[in-house]
Amino acid sequence: MIAFALYNLKGGVGKTTSCVNLAYLSAREGYRTLVWDIDPQCAASFYLKRAGGLNGKADEMFENTDDFQDLIEPTDHENLSIIRGDIRNRNMDLILADLNKSKSRFKKLLKTIKTQFDYVFIDCPPVLGLMAENVFRSSNFVLLPLIPTTLSERSYHQVVSFFQSKSYDTRKIVPFFTQVDGRKKLHKEVIGYFKEHRLKHLRSSIPQSSVIERMGINQSPVHIYSPDSQPSMAYRNLWQELKWMRKLKRIR
Repeated sequence: MIAFALYNLKGGVGKTTSCVNLAYLSAREGYRTLVWDIDPQCAASFYLKRAGGLNGKADEMFENTDDFQDLIEPTDHENLSIIRGDIRNRNMDLILADLNKSKSRFKKLLKTIKTQFDYVFIDCPPVLGLMAENVFRSSNFVLLPLIPTTLSERSYHQVVSFFQSKSYDTRKIVPFFTQVDGRKKLHKEVIGYFKEHRLKHLRSSIPQSSVIERMGINQSPVHIYSPDSQPSMAYRNLWQELKWMRKLKRIR
């Protein structure tokens, strides 16, 4: 099983839309796929028509692995399951702080489902605390969507610095560009900066498009309602690139 965490310190960078579209493409190819929505905004759950919150308390999943299993439910898409988001997840750092071995709780939960799924996509909130540390430690890769602007470039360096301060494996960090407008000089400059300084990033990028914005209206991945669009093709290219990345270590 491979776990991808979609994370960024900034909001509004295409984190959730990328999570849902990549997970759908994984499931469409026959891989047993799970979306774990830990963002209290619950946008991934909304896009997959599973908004409404968890059954029970948000902290129960950490206390009993059987409760965690019970939170997994199917979506309308074959091979794609979800653990719904819940607004109570906003207190997750406080919940984790009260538990022993709080920084390894996510890894423990992921191990309980390692035989059930091929890929897990974790939609994370834009915060940096115990929950983020759990995600960083337990995921195989941290996918970092970046709008090609100065602030996004800064957030990339902040995440890298945090990894280094905690002695986490920075090879896990995998940036890719979203909401790209090729007509904008700044977008070209930022992407050029990453290339010039040989900063690791995926070649495939996601364009700025109203097609993606319609996900909220359609409550479905882009490929379902606009399969021949440029964003749909971009997400497919991104998924193929992800599949062939060198795997650091599977969750065992």
